[in-house]
Amino acid sequence: MRISTATSYQTGTYDMQSLQSQLQSLQSQLDTQKRVVTPADDPVAAARILQLNQSDGMNTQFITNTKAVESTLSLAESQLTNASNLLTSLKASAIQAGNTVLSSDQLLMIQKQVQEGISEMTGYANATDGKGNYLFSGNKVDTPPFVLDATYAATYQGDTGQRNVPISASRSMQISDAGSNIFGNATSPTAVFDALKSLNDLLAQNPKPSTYSTDMGNIVSALDTAQKNLATNIASIGARRQENQSVQDMGTSWFAVQEWHQ
Repeated sequence: MRISTATSYQTGTYDMQSLQSQLQSLQSQLDTQKRVVTPADDPVAAARILQLNQSDGMNTQFITNTKAVESTLSLAESQLTNASNLLTSLKASAIQAGNTVLSSDQLLMIQKQVQEGISEMTGYANATDGKGNYLFSGNKVDTPPFVLDATYAATYQGDTGQRNVPISASRSMQISDAGSNIFGNATSPTAVFDALKSLNDLLAQNPKPSTYSTDMGNIVSALDTAQKNLATNIASIGARRQENQSVQDMGTSWFAVQEWHQ
């Protein structure tokens, strides 16, 4: 079979263009240090790379989230630990005030300490994160959870909502706790402050009421119950921090494996 000059020319031109295209592809691979530069280089591999990139992006976000969760939970745990330590001190003051030989002046000095303690406790209960969000207002992060009037009567302004942050494809972590659960109980959202107000009011009475010893015993019992509740919440936050750290470690390990394979 004879091949015309035109056909021979077209074939040669096609071969040159094909070689040039291959050369450009090889040059791109050299420049980028990647075997698959465009989907046309390897459609199957390109699809896999896309999936890996999407997975990589999700894991990057999850690791960012775990770091934010750790920051928030660490701060919350610190504030509640401070509150618990303060409650220990105030409970000791209440026990001391139960001593019937103390004078009125001595009781007034203890009352002053209690009032300062109430103000300090309010600071812990109204703590914020690095962005100014209140830690213990539930979902009402822009609202101070506790307000006190001139008589030290407290009102809870938050809600009972919980905020959650995704830390993996299958797990979300609770990062907020309602102040009514931490500083309150089933009968009052402000139980801690109620007990401290009762202590302050009792110390202010002169002469002492006939029920002074009984009333002081009830206050000490209420403070003890409140401290146990705080301890429970501190333990809950600590457990969440540990789980969050485990997830973060797994995410970091995933990236290390991916970099090793690349």
